[in-house]
Amino acid sequence: MSNQYHLADGSPRYGHRTEASRAGIASPSTVRVEEAAEGAARLGLDDMAAAIDRRLGSAWADTQAPALAALRQDNPEELAAARELVKLHLGSQRQWRLKAQAVRDQQLAGLVARRKASGSAREILALRLGLLLALIAPPAYIVATDQENYLKLLIVGILCLVAALAGGHLLTIRARVPVMPVIRGPWLNELREDIVNATLVAILQNKGVALDARTVAAGRCGWESIQAASKAVAALHG
Repeated sequence: MSNQYHLADGSPRYGHRTEASRAGIASPSTVRVEEAAEGAARLGLDDMAAAIDRRLGSAWADTQAPALAALRQDNPEELAAARELVKLHLGSQRQWRLKAQAVRDQQLAGLVARRKASGSAREILALRLGLLLALIAPPAYIVATDQENYLKLLIVGILCLVAALAGGHLLTIRARVPVMPVIRGPWLNELREDIVNATLVAILQNKGVALDARTVAAGRCGWESIQAASKAVAALHG
């Protein structure tokens, strides 16, 4: 972990120290503080999409658990430290998406190599170039021969746009490349907060704060759901 999260004696810099017990049940400090953030940085876009789908279908995600809400409210300094640690590993939302895209590209590297070896990649490239030329030719012809006919140019432009969408869709089907998952920002932010919650629990546990089992479960529920989704995606790709 970065030195900004440690004091000179090597102990974590997470606000005040306390040995106070919640519900009188001590939680063992066996979880690494960076576990969730580091794991999230290794997710691919398919993992994210599966985790989002799993979260949207889970009853626990409909409302925040009262124990988790109280934990966040009672530990503002540790919550801020958890956010900073997650940001250190994931960056901004855009940077996290780019990391996930790179992971997905790496996962598909074997598929791409197989397509190149079979020659289908060259076929798809030729079709794409043909589609590009077919879309450029009509507007270019109108501009060259009838520059003042803006209505005709507009109509041809609209037709070319529709043809581009339809042609691109057909080429994607023919290329047989797995469909790019759609990741919506607000739902991705919910995953990020799940990672923050798990990191917050780990920070408190590593400080020796006693947390009851229900609070720990609520804090780690989101991250464990992400892990379950990622394992399911790995099994499908296996």
